[in-house]
Amino acid sequence: MEPEYLDDEQIIALYNKVRTGRRSWPAGIWGSPAALQYAVTIFEYWIHNVMGWKGWPDARTRVNPVLLEEHRLADIVDNVFLPEFGEDWLDFEVVLNESMRLSEDESWGPDLTDRQERVEAAFEHAFEQIIGSPKTQPRLLPIYHRFRNHLMRMWGAFQEAQAEHDKAEREAAERFWNGLRLIRATRARTAEQWSIVNDEDERLGEVSMVWGDPHPYCLIVLDEQLSGERGTWEQVIWRLEQEILVEEPGVVSYSVWQKGFVGEFYRCADCGELHSQFDDDPADDLRLDLHDDDG
Repeated sequence: MEPEYLDDEQIIALYNKVRTGRRSWPAGIWGSPAALQYAVTIFEYWIHNVMGWKGWPDARTRVNPVLLEEHRLADIVDNVFLPEFGEDWLDFEVVLNESMRLSEDESWGPDLTDRQERVEAAFEHAFEQIIGSPKTQPRLLPIYHRFRNHLMRMWGAFQEAQAEHDKAEREAAERFWNGLRLIRATRARTAEQWSIVNDEDERLGEVSMVWGDPHPYCLIVLDEQLSGERGTWEQVIWRLEQEILVEEPGVVSYSVWQKGFVGEFYRCADCGELHSQFDDDPADDLRLDLHDDDG
């Protein structure tokens, strides 16, 4: 059975359980197509939220084997970073992180519009700033070419992980909506309402959208039957975004009720995941039941 894809919040929540000794890494997790994405997500969380460092450059001068073992990161290094990037994996991650930061800075390289071109150009700049210039230091050429190959392979790995994520979302939505329909009940200039009904036309949920300022607000009320193995309220939001809110600019707030108030959520523009409006620490928001046992 293929391991279930974990989003950023779920993998961070899992890491915090491992870090505090409440469980161990699930079997096969570092063989997942998303393993590299998991590893980078965990390290970035650890650097910023656990250690309180500003970024990867700080980690470059402070990380050591004892610290990695103490914070339960040694397995990630041994099973992901070392096989992928070799002994200088940390130098590469520092260069990669700076490359991504630059490529996402709209004020940098405004003439570069293609995403991959921006990443490659940012890598050239970051490598020269952090490691040195291979043009003036020929001894750096082997490292430069190796790091560039790492970059392209990692780019492909992240694309593969994203495809795995998209596939998991589609399959989850198909399970949830099997035997269900979303029917528009009312429509006005500033509001719309839909009903979720089953094959017997039994109403199992209501979705109300208000097109207001500063951004649209969506109220989702679901019957408790729409849970468990079928899926969760996230599949309702997924379908709304796929079919109804396709061209909706800005942030949409989702208020979810099911056997009581579940929470208010929004789709993060940076990572693409749903976040709680009220929780700053993603480790506190477990949307996956990660049991303490390894079974």
